[in-house]
Amino acid sequence: MKTKEEILRLREEIIDVSLSLLEQGLIVRTWGNISAKIDDDHYLITPSGIRYEDLKPEMLPVVSIKDNSFEGEYKPSSESLVHTAIYKARKDAEFIVHTHQVYATCVGALGKNRLKAEHKEKKIIFPIAKYALPGTTALAENIKECAIKNNETRSIIMANHGAVCFGHNADEAVKEAIKLERAAKKYIFSICRTDINNEIEEGFSSKLENDKIVYLRSDTPERIKLIHQHIYAKRPDIRYIFHNKSESVMTISRRANHMRPLLDDFAQIIGTSLRIPTAEGTPLTVKKHINAVFAYNDGAYCLGATEDDAVAAAIVLDKGCIAHIAVTRFGEGSFISLRDCFKMNRNYRKNYSVLANSVK
Repeated sequence: MKTKEEILRLREEIIDVSLSLLEQGLIVRTWGNISAKIDDDHYLITPSGIRYEDLKPEMLPVVSIKDNSFEGEYKPSSESLVHTAIYKARKDAEFIVHTHQVYATCVGALGKNRLKAEHKEKKIIFPIAKYALPGTTALAENIKECAIKNNETRSIIMANHGAVCFGHNADEAVKEAIKLERAAKKYIFSICRTDINNEIEEGFSSKLENDKIVYLRSDTPERIKLIHQHIYAKRPDIRYIFHNKSESVMTISRRANHMRPLLDDFAQIIGTSLRIPTAEGTPLTVKKHINAVFAYNDGAYCLGATEDDAVAAAIVLDKGCIAHIAVTRFGEGSFISLRDCFKMNRNYRKNYSVLANSVK
């Protein structure tokens, strides 16, 4: 049984790990979650919808491994069922990190059931759990089944979603996540022939101030200004446009005509599908609840009610484009059904994004 002082140190360690993963790009914004066992019956976990930079030790709820009930002022992460399932299934799980790391997530969209890799001249297999909607008992059961069947590994890729890695302590869990991401990146680069680094590149962005458009670069071309004006007129709910010209987004803007979601967070934040112009001068597609607008050979305009929201859309779009390119070059992939996309998008808009913005 841990003392109060030991539990406080564990709370602080979870926050430290959160910030470290954030710095390494393995988690972004409020996405992902981290937990640690207190004893055989309880664990601490990061709360739902709160930025890692804003976390304080007392904010972390205590969750029961027995029935997933919790104690504390803040609601546990929506993926607490996954953590509970792993703690039940694996005695070697005492610290868990659930990430949305880019390349492992992209591998999880290829329709495979495992990732074969090498680590320190040894062959290693990372299993891929079957897809289910995030936050559901079905997803938790899929992860539990995978953890039991593959007791030689402490990393599980979640199809179309992310990854969950664990160990006896924080250091082991983080090392697992890093090892998995290196293996996944090597696979995406070599087997899928998609040697594209994950990073957003800002072009010509803008924001609304007192209902007037402020262009963030003085050299914004008139052609671009007209695009911004058109988007704001069509979407009165947004206040910020981030022009994303990353390598993956630029590639999609000149080589694709349609994108369906391969990833959960794409469906939640970007929307259910994207139309992409196939020639110069083709009208742009601006739709309600679709938070990216592609322009032919000019990247995409990512939309948000705040700067944070627009940048989040840009980050998710970049990852989604890498996944789309990898699937195209790999020759097969597993798209999320339209029905599931609608469910996630609606839930995110009505619940999660409201919570995330309300606690800033």
